[in-house]
Amino acid sequence: MKILSFAVISSAVVACTNKNAADGDTDTTMMSESTEMTTSTASVVPGSYRNLSTGKTVYIIADPTTGWAVDSITKVPVEFYIDTTGDTIFQTGVVVNNAIMKSDGKWILDETKIKRDGDDIKIKNEDGSKVKIEADGDMKTKSADGKIKVEGDTVKVKPKN
Repeated sequence: MKILSFAVISSAVVACTNKNAADGDTDTTMMSESTEMTTSTASVVPGSYRNLSTGKTVYIIADPTTGWAVDSITKVPVEFYIDTTGDTIFQTGVVVNNAIMKSDGKWILDETKIKRDGDDIKIKNEDGSKVKIEADGDMKTKSADGKIKVEGDTVKVKPKN
C-alpha cells in the first residue's frame, strides 16, 4: 500500500498525461536541460489494463520471481500497459508517459529519456522533475514543488521553501 501511495504521489508530481495513448500511434517525450539525476520506486499493481502492444484488456499481476507485469492467464510478460487514467506503465510498474517510442512496429523505452541500469530506472522530465527507482525499492522524486523520498517503510516529503 505504501508503494502504491508513493507511486500515485510521484505520478502526480512528475507524470504528464499521454493524450495519444488511446490511438497508440504517437508518444513524444519532454526532457530537462539538467543533467543531475535523483532517486525513486514503483511496483506492479494487480488489475485490468489495456496491453499497449495488443490493444486488448488483460488482468495484470506481478510475476512472483521478477515482480514485473504478466498477464494473469497466459503468464506472458506485458512490457507496456495503460491504466484507466491513460497513464502508460512499464513492466516494472513505473509510469513512462511520453518516454516510449515505436520502432519497427514495437513499443520500446526511448533510451534518451529513460535510463536503465540493471533494475534501476532514472527519468528526467522537461519540467525539471526527476525520478529514480532503485531495485531495492528505494525511490526519490525531485520537482519544483520539493522532494519525496521513500526508503523501506519511511516516506519523507520536503516541500520547496
